[in-house]
Amino acid sequence: MILAAGDPPTHPVPLRALREADFVVCCDSAYSMLLANHSPLPADFVVIGDGDSLPETDKRALGNRWVQVDEQDYNDLHKAMNWATAHFQPSTTHFTILGATGRREDHTLGNISYLVTFGEEHPGADIEMLTDHGRFYTMIGERTFEAFPRQQVSLFSFDPRTAISATGLQWPLDHFRPTLWWQATLNAVLADSFTVSSDGPILLFRTYDPKA
Repeated sequence: MILAAGDPPTHPVPLRALREADFVVCCDSAYSMLLANHSPLPADFVVIGDGDSLPETDKRALGNRWVQVDEQDYNDLHKAMNWATAHFQPSTTHFTILGATGRREDHTLGNISYLVTFGEEHPGADIEMLTDHGRFYTMIGERTFEAFPRQQVSLFSFDPRTAISATGLQWPLDHFRPTLWWQATLNAVLADSFTVSSDGPILLFRTYDPKA
């Protein structure tokens, strides 16, 4: 589990994921929020970042649970993912990101788009981002998802050369190349599964609940 410093989760799905996580890599500003809210800390965790969100007393109290990374080219979410994939084998570990959305919109967009970077840096790794409304995945190639009728599905491409096909949705796609983010969003599942394929990296979002 990687815990970022956006809005804390409230939906049962991300809360259960946090409760059941084997290990938590906590961005330093998220750790400050946990302390401020008197939230329970996981048994196995580290806190990582450049330290600008933590007072020295907290760093000393954390001891070897504190991991300082001073470079400024990437944000704390990227630093946390780098640490996690260096310590847990990407081919056999499920990585879940929480708290990456909410608060400032530029942080939200940046954190969501980092999923594409993570997919490129760790091909084949099982990475998802949970929000209070659904799940984000990054993918390339073909993948079939278990689903339910009226589940909402949105697809995002960051490269207009990427062709996307999708079946099992209300509006199927056939080698569609979106040039703007909204162009393959707000689709709906017809039955108990759907299949998406792409020849470049894309983001996929699906909701926890069906559209009313």
